[in-house]
Amino acid sequence: MLIEIRIENFILIESLNLSLDKGLNVFTGETGAGKSMIIGAINAGLGGKVSGDLIRVGAKKAVVQLVFVIEDPSIRSSLDDMGIVLDDDLLIITREILPSNRSVIRLNDRVITISTLKDLSDLLIDIHGQHEHQSLLYPKNHLKYLDLMGGYDHQDLILQVQTLYGEIKRLKSEIEKLAGSESGDINYLKFQLQEIDALNLTGDDEKHLEEKYEYYKHLEQIFQNTQGISEILSGDNSSNVKEMLQTATRLLGDISSYDDKLEGYSNQLNEVVYMIDDLQSEFRHYLDGLDVDEQEMFETEERMNAVNELKLKYGKTVHDILEKRDDLSQRLDIALRQDEILAGLNQEILKAKRAYIDQSKQLQESRHALKDLFIPQVVKELSVLNMGTCQFEIAFVEKKLPDGEYRLSPNGFDEIEFMISTNPGMPVKPLSKVASGGEISRIMLAIKIALSNHDVISTLVFDEVDTGISGNTAIVVGEKIHEITSNYQVLCITHLPQIAVMGRRHFLIQKDLGQTDVVELNEDDRLSEIARMLSGMSTSHTSRQNAKEMLEKASLSMQKMESNNVKK
Repeated sequence: MLIEIRIENFILIESLNLSLDKGLNVFTGETGAGKSMIIGAINAGLGGKVSGDLIRVGAKKAVVQLVFVIEDPSIRSSLDDMGIVLDDDLLIITREILPSNRSVIRLNDRVITISTLKDLSDLLIDIHGQHEHQSLLYPKNHLKYLDLMGGYDHQDLILQVQTLYGEIKRLKSEIEKLAGSESGDINYLKFQLQEIDALNLTGDDEKHLEEKYEYYKHLEQIFQNTQGISEILSGDNSSNVKEMLQTATRLLGDISSYDDKLEGYSNQLNEVVYMIDDLQSEFRHYLDGLDVDEQEMFETEERMNAVNELKLKYGKTVHDILEKRDDLSQRLDIALRQDEILAGLNQEILKAKRAYIDQSKQLQESRHALKDLFIPQVVKELSVLNMGTCQFEIAFVEKKLPDGEYRLSPNGFDEIEFMISTNPGMPVKPLSKVASGGEISRIMLAIKIALSNHDVISTLVFDEVDTGISGNTAIVVGEKIHEITSNYQVLCITHLPQIAVMGRRHFLIQKDLGQTDVVELNEDDRLSEIARMLSGMSTSHTSRQNAKEMLEKASLSMQKMESNNVKK
């Protein structure tokens, strides 16, 4: 549900903040007040085309922000699949329009692409009127509307077809990848494996080899330093550490009996002397054991160089090289068994295609059954909406290739298009080629009523839904719009008081000193606006009285409808 619209410096709108609610939100205003700007701004926020011309004169940029609260679990699931994380169920779309005809789009403060925004907007809102975002004009959406009529079994068929289609695509990709490999790859793979296997590497090699290499590299320094330490500890040089410690021990022993602390120090010093003796012995044995194995030192250096060469080719560590070795081995095995694997993959894809065709045919049968339910419901609602002479049909086309094979798609091999005739005796034609803007809105209203218990989109916007109607038909249209608010939030721009009186909230679009603004009307102001819409001029006592009666009747009608919805 759309709960807030913020617009800054958009055409004639300097600054606008609108808080919206559930139910029917109506927008009215005099001709030229700027009603189309509100729809234009929403369109821009949903990914419509923008240019620098939309920026208010004197401003550096225009900003449109749409705030949605997401309650439907299926939409949340779709957002999760798109990698979109919600913040307290809020989805905030912000689009900045720049003079360069470019724009910056943010979703909850994260920059996103225009394609992501368009995918996202298809889940959130439908706008119907003489604007770009008219989903009913695109045949690709017609299948979606029909599928919404289906229950669990139908949706499960769609999921199975999509899953099988994905599996066929995966198998095709594997076959193309395998078929594209050259026979020369086998020799090169063998060479790479032999190059790695020649060193007989293990997971511990890196640590042990580097330790041994460092040892031989610094062997001369090790010998010199350990020999010098041994001499210091043995007293064979001028430092004579051992002799100095023995002198200190004797001096401390002469006085230790006079103080307990001194006796403790004497014991500790004696222990140090014994430790020096032990260390001296250890260093002597270490020096005696030092022996240079020229052959081992040479082999270590050679192996170290060989490992480093492999690291340049296959990874930064021995672990990387061993992982590469496993990958090469697997690829060689596949290359050697290419014909066998290809045959297996072709069998799998044939099996998957047979299952796909079977499921798609079941899906096709289910769609034809839905068509027989859908068409009468839409025709019934069109009749109520003063389009009783309309013929409404659904044309099915099987997608096939020139050779007669089915053309595969995630939606099965059905293509459908809504067909309509708005004049008696005229043949049905594609809806997009026949219907006017106002008719499109009423047709969509009829479809939305038919789908009102199935559609996941929560917000509908109707612009010029009342074109070409008046009187009792206008009253019915208003009641029908209110009727679908049990399942949708509706924003409706209208010039008919019969529709305006059905609104839960009423906003007035007005222009003052060249700027467009929108204000929510209180009860008295709303009465005045309905009176103006009735009279088409300044209000009078009579027009206000008529407006009051219309509002009262509308209130009773809405209460009755809401009561019936509760009973259902």
